[in-house]
Amino acid sequence: MVEAGEIQGRIQLIRDLSNELAAFFYTLPDDVWRDPEQFGTPCEDWKVADVVTHLIQVGDMFFQSITRGLDGDTTQPMAYRVPTPEESLAQLVELRDAYFEDLFYEFNTGCRRLNSLLVSLGPDQYDTPAWHPAGAFPVSQLVAWRAFELAVHGWDVRYSFDRSARLNAGALPFLVDNLWAWLRSDSKAAAELDTPVIYRFELDGPEKVSYDVAVSGGDIIAGPSDDRKADVTFRCDADAYILFVLGRLPFNRSVRRGRLSFEGDEGLASKFTSWFRPV
Repeated sequence: MVEAGEIQGRIQLIRDLSNELAAFFYTLPDDVWRDPEQFGTPCEDWKVADVVTHLIQVGDMFFQSITRGLDGDTTQPMAYRVPTPEESLAQLVELRDAYFEDLFYEFNTGCRRLNSLLVSLGPDQYDTPAWHPAGAFPVSQLVAWRAFELAVHGWDVRYSFDRSARLNAGALPFLVDNLWAWLRSDSKAAAELDTPVIYRFELDGPEKVSYDVAVSGGDIIAGPSDDRKADVTFRCDADAYILFVLGRLPFNRSVRRGRLSFEGDEGLASKFTSWFRPV
């Protein structure tokens, strides 16, 4: 169980990340909203305006879900329709085009509304069930998902304009601790393997931190390194670890530019992110 103080820290992180993003969006040219097809992102098929629309959409869904959950209602909001994977992009683009030049203002308004709600919650409300497309989850879980999305998608947008962009430093400890919980909620192994493939990540820093990722039998199991022999050992900093695992940093380019090094089977190393697919 996550302690109340940690949840409050995540709520503050959400506030910090949304304020940082709003300040960055303010600097962008109007064409980002007026002619969105010009501005791609590391998210496949998503433009910058699509990422912003997604953050607005999810923030609004969380606001409605938590508000209803506090009243004891964990049913799907009537105004929200869960799209199929095939419909998802089309629905996003339709909403993006409807917002048009107001995307920046809608993002600010939605963040203020959700953030104010989160700040108003008491510790006794963090375990309140709230609706989510994947089921009913405690408010604390929606807080974690919101923080993760703002941190990662914030990088997606900044990287589109600055190839040296890095994840928010204040978010890194949270991202490292919650990376695999996030992936387990949104993906599964893409291949059935008779023998597990063990990947080890050794992170740079004053404290030597190491994680093992075992892919086998259609499942992903991750945790602190143990005494098993790894098939591949990656070495990188926490920023590259998060971005590489999430598929944002291509293997060959990351190795060539020194953001990632490895020992072991190069074929398996290059296949790391191909083992995962969304669910």
